[in-house]
Amino acid sequence: MTDEEKDMLVEEVMNGFDFEKAHNIMYLTRKDTGMVLTIDRLKEKAEKNLRLALDHQDREFWWAGSGLSGRCGLVACYDDKWGLSLNYVAVSKRVYIFKDNKL
Repeated sequence: MTDEEKDMLVEEVMNGFDFEKAHNIMYLTRKDTGMVLTIDRLKEKAEKNLRLALDHQDREFWWAGSGLSGRCGLVACYDDKWGLSLNYVAVSKRVYIFKDNKL
């Protein structure tokens, strides 16, 4: 994929994503509203994540996210079937799986 094609895909996804809605949800659900990023900063993080996801087309599936438990819940995904997407994850839960029952 050429750099021009990547630029077009990133632009298409960015233009179709509702950053204002994601920002509003972040603002309404955060205990510390001072931790909510501005819409411009969200867009910067989204573009970075989208480009990271596109850089890993050598795999069947790849995702790049930023701050799922902190200030930003944007996740960019690339997979062979659906292509490139940007998602806002409002709630995440991490579960650790340990081998041999060791912590």
